Amino acid sequence: MKIHVNRVPEGGLAERARYNPARLDMERNDIRLREPFDVEAKITKSQRELTVAVEIHCVLHLTCARCLEEFTQAVTPTGIFSYRVLPGDIVDITEDVRQEVMLAYPMTSLCRADCKGLCPTCGQHLNTGTCPHQPEV
Repeated sequence: MKIHVNRVPEGGLAERARYNPARLDMERNDIRLREPFDVEAKITKSQRELTVAVEIHCVLHLTCARCLEEFTQAVTPTGIFSYRVLPGDIVDITEDVRQEVMLAYPMTSLCRADCKGLCPTCGQHLNTGTCPHQPEV
């Protein structure tokens, strides 16, 4: 999203944008963004400062760290960006939005809190069945 500073009225401005994650290099082995995500921005300026408050709506496609199943998780990170500007400046907030989404990535992706994972001996998916290698609890 590019913001033309001289087009921001005194009362502020609300903008929406849709980002294509394929152009932003945001994927990891266990986290993918497969569809575009939306950004809502509230833009205000005062003298030489531009403030942009964003709310980002995106769906992450994750791989569970325990059972290796794929699942989705919606995240809604928010951020407030501040820029020193001159009246004719154009501010591109794309990199700041990209970083906010990546900061919302979970440290460990789990399909559910009680995921049992895979048997380390035979690979049985322990959420869907049992195997002789796992001790009874």
